[in-house]
Amino acid sequence: MKSLIVGMGFGNAVYRPILESMGHEIFTVDPFLPSDYKTVDAAVIVNKRFDTVHICTPNWTHEDIARTVAHYTGIVFIEKPGVINSQAWSKLIAAYPNTRFIMVKNNQYRQEIKEFQRLAESSDTVYVRWNSANRIPNPGSWFTTKKLSFGGVSRDLMPHMLSYYCALTNYQQGTKLKETATQNYSLKDITSTDYGIVNSSGTYDVDDFCHLEFQNGNTKWVLSANWKTNLDHDDSSISFSMKNSAVRHELGLCPESAYRTMIETAIKNKTNDKFWQDQLAQDIWIHQQIENL
Repeated sequence: MKSLIVGMGFGNAVYRPILESMGHEIFTVDPFLPSDYKTVDAAVIVNKRFDTVHICTPNWTHEDIARTVAHYTGIVFIEKPGVINSQAWSKLIAAYPNTRFIMVKNNQYRQEIKEFQRLAESSDTVYVRWNSANRIPNPGSWFTTKKLSFGGVSRDLMPHMLSYYCALTNYQQGTKLKETATQNYSLKDITSTDYGIVNSSGTYDVDDFCHLEFQNGNTKWVLSANWKTNLDHDDSSISFSMKNSAVRHELGLCPESAYRTMIETAIKNKTNDKFWQDQLAQDIWIHQQIENL
């Protein structure tokens, strides 16, 4: 198997070791960090064909890269939040019918997912949280510039929360009760971060708090994502509230095993149209929940 990783920050930290453990022949692209090629065009011209491509670059570059590699690969994995909106995602898939596209939904492949499904079925309320104490990503960079990132925490962390929701219930039958995305901070308020560095002369025009609620059957779902709470701890967890009891699971960062299972599952189902129709439905729905926040 031949795999191309585009973007060697997250790509090098996460995808390279996973693909190496799977025995893939790996090629890399990054214009700034050490890599095999500096451009995607150079990589595809030389290698002609890949089995998988993994796009781990800034949000505004995702679609152009996906279109560049589409004719040269079987499967394209695009990191969240996908592309700018659901219409752009639909057009991308329609333009390349012989290529499979998937927004990365790694958390759906955690070993605990079946247990979470069981608990959700008997819960009155399910809370899915990713509330960080002080983790605004590189304040003042493209992460916090709306024209480049398309949004803030609603595009960075909320897709993970929505991915859980899709995996744990019949998401298409739910009703949205509430949606909120707000900017609670400005760049002058931010003197430090646990993720990257602060560029005090940059741009900060994105939401840093997002909250969604859904009613699905007898169960209420509460999804929250926060870059900066100013508390003394992070809270990445899923909680199940039942009539006479409650269960809480700490989530933390997604394990490499989940990424590997996701990749293996996509490859195994390469010719399974039903699998890809389900992925498309989920990816469109997730885009729709965040594109107007």
